[in-house]
Amino acid sequence: MPGRILIADDIATQRIGLRVKLASACYDVLQATSGTEALDVVRRHRPDLVIAADSLPDMSGVQLCASLRALGGDAPPCVLVQPADMPEARVAALSAGAEDVLVRPLDEPVLLARMRSLLRARDSERELRLREDTCRAFGMAEAGAAFDRPARIALLGDRGAADIERLAADLRRDVRGAEIVLAKREELLRSAPGRWEVCVILAGPRPRGSLDLLSDLRASAATRRAAILYVAASGNGPQAATALDLGADDILVGSPPAMELAIRIRKQVTRKKVADRLRDTVREGLRAALTDPLTGLYNRRYALPHLDRVAEAARAARQCCSVLMADIDAFKAINDRYGHAVGDRVIAAVALRLSQNLRASDLVSRYGGEEFLITLPDADLAQAQVTAARLCAQVRTHPVPVGPDVAAVPVTISIGVAAGPGTGPEPGRRMIELADAALYAAKTGGRDRYFAAAVVALDPVPGAAADRAPREPAAAQRRSARRAISRESRSA
Repeated sequence: MPGRILIADDIATQRIGLRVKLASACYDVLQATSGTEALDVVRRHRPDLVIAADSLPDMSGVQLCASLRALGGDAPPCVLVQPADMPEARVAALSAGAEDVLVRPLDEPVLLARMRSLLRARDSERELRLREDTCRAFGMAEAGAAFDRPARIALLGDRGAADIERLAADLRRDVRGAEIVLAKREELLRSAPGRWEVCVILAGPRPRGSLDLLSDLRASAATRRAAILYVAASGNGPQAATALDLGADDILVGSPPAMELAIRIRKQVTRKKVADRLRDTVREGLRAALTDPLTGLYNRRYALPHLDRVAEAARAARQCCSVLMADIDAFKAINDRYGHAVGDRVIAAVALRLSQNLRASDLVSRYGGEEFLITLPDADLAQAQVTAARLCAQVRTHPVPVGPDVAAVPVTISIGVAAGPGTGPEPGRRMIELADAALYAAKTGGRDRYFAAAVVALDPVPGAAADRAPREPAAAQRRSARRAISRESRSA
């Protein structure tokens, strides 16, 4: 995985040796000999990751981590390298914001696996933030206040039950506001998606089972989004490297202090909540792009491809489908008399009335202004006319209340009906043209009624007329509709 990595170390042999390892893995390597120089390189070249010695001539590694965090925004993660295993110093570095602390001599497989893991996580977060920014730029998503429930942490593995229980007790003390649970594999895989924030796998001396468990957790829909912290057995660095490449978010080797494990867990909880928030923002933005904010109905951006899919499915199954084009009668007069606020209320009320009187498989969408497009899967022309008559009656008999001192506004709709499926690469378009022409006929014929257009079917469809309808342009359909008003228009 290509990426730009900055090495900050004042000892040339260590810096050059690390550069050779990273360059051989195709990373673009930058170098600095002090903390000040490293910060300057970060500002000018924006590396993806910083690897720094624990002690630099002008500042400690902890101070460098704090300075990088102070940059905010897109500051790169920092990994510190210690000359020896110093648990207290490692805890201090992690508390200051270091992503990880490695010990010399560096285990190359673990080092490279850690780099790949950190860069994957960084790329994923950047992508989510980019999508969030796009949604916000178009005004399609707003941050909402979320209920911050206690984080659920699962502990499991093939170490002794007493050791796991003792660790759980320590974590309940050190990770406040979290629910620490001793879980089993089957319990996790069968749980509801999103139930767990972090899964901690405590691997025993035989790693195969623990690595298989890691793969299962990462593949399962129930735990795919959970952070996974893998604790390998002592002296098993290759196992830790494999765990990272299998999808672990963080690794430890041996029996780390409970405080260090608690810090790493808190960091993973925070990261997961940020990722969940970003995903929710993107999801809401996509939903907003496809729905009408006034009525909550899908808009035409969603409705047109949906109609095409319904028509294609009907044609493949040699069944019927129908379209209703509904329009609120005299809506301009309502706006002029009562104002636009009441007009909006009328549109919302009609949308609700239509939605409440359709099948679960039907789709009503706001096509534009006071016009609605209704898709009826598996409905022939006769069934569609029954539906249209019912909808006209429901709207007519339920005036829209507008206030305590104002009489309810009487509202009616006119509907054009067309049945298909249509033909060609856009099968729904032909049905919409006919439904629109039929709507025009219903309006011209007196409003508060429906008008049925011809069936559109160039392939034989069960229940359809044997004679095939000619493919007239929309204008010709409107002329035909006008001529047929007197004999085919029906009062709802």
